[in-house]
Amino acid sequence: MTDISKQFQTPADVADYMVKMLPVNAVSILEPTPGEGNILKALSWHNYNNVTAPKDYFLLDPDIIFEAVILNPPFSDKSANLENAPEELKLKLKGMKTGYYFLFEAMRRADSVIALMCWFAISDSDVRLRALKAFGLKSVTYLPRKTFNYARVQTVIIELKKGYTGPTEFKTFNL
Repeated sequence: MTDISKQFQTPADVADYMVKMLPVNAVSILEPTPGEGNILKALSWHNYNNVTAPKDYFLLDPDIIFEAVILNPPFSDKSANLENAPEELKLKLKGMKTGYYFLFEAMRRADSVIALMCWFAISDSDVRLRALKAFGLKSVTYLPRKTFNYARVQTVIIELKKGYTGPTEFKTFNL
């Protein structure tokens, strides 16, 4: 049996693409759900050295703010490390709500967010889409279905910049 958490690790070329979207002058960066570390390797390759990547996000001081957050959060509570999450939060983080939680936490912690998310993050909720636009939805990059083996969910990279009010650019990623 295949470990489901290993099936959705960020591919190296996608991690590299995401890192290139970060502000070049970002000094403090959070990767809240590092998994096997593919995004961390890309950050290191691009000389981003002040990176926080906790093994357990819920043990991180909630008041720390970063210049940027880059993430591929777990899309389900089944693949998330919720061991130290508050009990009342564990009850709420079911299914896709887990990924949305990490996305909105990223928006709370930084002015620049690069997030690999399911397409549903922007397509199935007017409320969520309005929140992303209000924050500053700069671009959406479509990822081919073959990006992740066995994926039943279409994925995109969302680029958020707090205060951005221009048009949202739609891009495609070629594997």
